[in-house]
Amino acid sequence: MDTSKTIKDPIHGAVKFESAAELELKKLLSDPYFQRLRRVKQLGFSDHVFPSATHSRFAHSLGVYGVAKRLLAVVEPRGGSEDWTRKGKACLAAALLHDVGHGMFSHAFENAMDKFIETHPEVGEQFKDAVSHEKLSRRIVTETTVAEVLERIGGKGFPEEVAAMIEKQDTDCIYTSIVSSQLDADRLDYAKRDPYFAGVSSGGIDLDWLVDHLRVGSHASGQFFYVDSKAFISIEQFMVTVFQLYPTLYLHHRTRGFEHMFSRLMVRVFELIGEGAPEKAGLSDAHPLVDFFREPGNLEHTLVLDDSLFWGSLHLFLAAPDTTVSQLAKRFAERRSYPRHDVWRIAEAVAAGHRGYMALSASDRVGVLDRACEAACAAVTGDAGIWEDSCDYDSYPRKLYTEKRVDGGHPQQINVEHGGVIVDIASVSPIVASAAAFTIHRIYYDNEVAGLGERLRSAIIERLETAVAAQIEGVGSLSTPPADPH
Repeated sequence: MDTSKTIKDPIHGAVKFESAAELELKKLLSDPYFQRLRRVKQLGFSDHVFPSATHSRFAHSLGVYGVAKRLLAVVEPRGGSEDWTRKGKACLAAALLHDVGHGMFSHAFENAMDKFIETHPEVGEQFKDAVSHEKLSRRIVTETTVAEVLERIGGKGFPEEVAAMIEKQDTDCIYTSIVSSQLDADRLDYAKRDPYFAGVSSGGIDLDWLVDHLRVGSHASGQFFYVDSKAFISIEQFMVTVFQLYPTLYLHHRTRGFEHMFSRLMVRVFELIGEGAPEKAGLSDAHPLVDFFREPGNLEHTLVLDDSLFWGSLHLFLAAPDTTVSQLAKRFAERRSYPRHDVWRIAEAVAAGHRGYMALSASDRVGVLDRACEAACAAVTGDAGIWEDSCDYDSYPRKLYTEKRVDGGHPQQINVEHGGVIVDIASVSPIVASAAAFTIHRIYYDNEVAGLGERLRSAIIERLETAVAAQIEGVGSLSTPPADPH
């Protein structure tokens, strides 16, 4: 009888299932709810821009398990040979199952359904819960065949413990930090896997070096990870790599354009189903999307909510009597993303023409542009004479790091040894202390609407001229010293 199983992975090499609990966890790989992740792409529509970015949530989840096992071995050095503690087993299960509730195209489906719920609150709580990947994960972990496997590992209450760890209920727990923190197995996998498959350059992560220099410290509430001084540069490199993946990969303008189109299409499809007219969306009364809408609480219906359902239905959407559905489907079939106006870039050009802008500090300039973009976009989106239903304002803020600055260490901050004491990396790293951050401000629109792009651009520039001038004047007045009363 085999005492271990090995799966080869292009990122981490051999991912091993060795102990009794791990071999039980491996059985989850064949469970229908976990197998579904093979049909959910990790990066949604990114392969429309980066053709090789077709890796799945299944592969990512397996990688997270492999990284979590390496981190767990730092906490429980003897666990691999003598089996893990109960919390250690829950940690590995949570790492493997952390994404099990994701719908088609990962976050894109959830975002689309959030927009549908916003305009159709009558669908109720059951529908909201059915499209929340967090709520769905809990149900899958505690109510399905997944729970049966977990109960064989830890007994009746074990699935609940795993769900609680995925939900990050105990933020003081080092095992929870392995699954979800600012230095967790999830980030350590996707920060290597995603750029590898997308073919984009990144700063890289020396995972072996980080793990070798990972230590366990203790505080009043329990244990936490920290890195010694030898891995300080590697930690900074990891943080910068993750940060830069957002503008380069995750927030690529064309990918976001496809996500907006997908939201519009799904919202319209569900509107027609809700009106009792699925045939107008090209769907039969027995289509899986219709079944899901009518019985959102039935977990069996979630098994088919994967990427293949959308692509397999595309020919139906193309033939839909409803023009919104058919036109959006045609754009997908022809890979024609909605174009966008990059409001930030327009704001840079507008600001450069204002006296005093370049005299501001770099951080003040970023602040001026961010506030001006926000004000201008709010004005444009609120103008019924310009704004169309097809338009979308896309804004996404991203920080390099969220500091806690708990001296002595904490599981939810990145801890480093500095001068013999454990501190938040934000206290000692010039890179982290720079508080690097960015926010995208984009307006997407349907370029088949005559003149819409030009009208939007003119309105954006007009609003930015006012907003930028006001922001520069405001910063200038704050930086001007008060007059001497004498």
